[in-house]
Amino acid sequence: MTATIEPVIRDQRFGLRLQTGRLSAELLSRRLDLNANPSDGQILLAAVQSWQQHGYVIEDACVLALFQLSAADQSKIGSDSAGVSHHDWITDAQHFPELIDAQGAKRSAQAFAKISNPSPGIYPIVDRLDQLEMMLKAGAKILQLRIKSEQLTPEIRAQIREAISMSRDAPDCQLFINDFWQAAIEEGAYGVHLGQEDLLIADLNAIQAAGLRLGVSSHAFWEVARALSIRPSYVACGPLFPTRAKAMPWIAQGIENLRYWVHLIPHPVIGIGGVNGQNLAAIRATGCASASVIQAIVGAEHPIEAFESLQQQWDQAPILRDQRSALARPTLAG
Repeated sequence: MTATIEPVIRDQRFGLRLQTGRLSAELLSRRLDLNANPSDGQILLAAVQSWQQHGYVIEDACVLALFQLSAADQSKIGSDSAGVSHHDWITDAQHFPELIDAQGAKRSAQAFAKISNPSPGIYPIVDRLDQLEMMLKAGAKILQLRIKSEQLTPEIRAQIREAISMSRDAPDCQLFINDFWQAAIEEGAYGVHLGQEDLLIADLNAIQAAGLRLGVSSHAFWEVARALSIRPSYVACGPLFPTRAKAMPWIAQGIENLRYWVHLIPHPVIGIGGVNGQNLAAIRATGCASASVIQAIVGAEHPIEAFESLQQQWDQAPILRDQRSALARPTLAG
């Protein structure tokens, strides 16, 4: 599919209308410009090209061009600041553009409720009730039940119902149901976790109105723009390292990208993908709220002991708060 980009002015805000194989949306600057002129769109398009030359795919390049536009003088857009890490604007979330999907489902008009424990530590992801029970007994402060299926079968609904019931016996645990948002609402879940594709079809108004927390996955600048436009309870960023959990086109983000997202995103940030005891201290040092773990726990011979060991490492690892962040590098080949 040939990508098309068109400058737009909406409600006195500059923006870009995108149509690509990955994204059909409008991106709008956060800055009001009473003197917005359609001819200035060429400056914006030049900035997009500049960011593409730095290795970012077109969707990310559009976000970065508008991000920079909102934070800086237009005459400097597309100049040598592209890709440079020491500019203050790169972590100023108030300038991060708004993303409005062309075919997106209804969005909540309000921010989603905050998670009860904003720094819960190790975040196990399980796909069976016996695993969930072990993590509850181990004292996990946050959990996700992720049963991968295209359809919500009666058996899956029964497992979701039982998982929610089990979690109520551990009131300190925040249980998120992956994907099946309708069942999560109907069964009274604490929260639901959605991938980017699910955000296009889920009724976010209904989720918010039911009082559920919302966790969102993200992998790139345009996905973070969508997440911040929704104002979720937390944002998961990954994959941090190569993972066997599922096949993905994304380039592993690594610690430096995670540090950047922690500094930019005004919600709890959760690192995910390839997390284990060898890299946990570096993840914790970024200041992120939590680290999602799958294989290092459910694949262990003794999952409870594995969780307890990881949680102890997390609790003892220092946070390096004074480290500056470089702009996140590209996570998708053009």
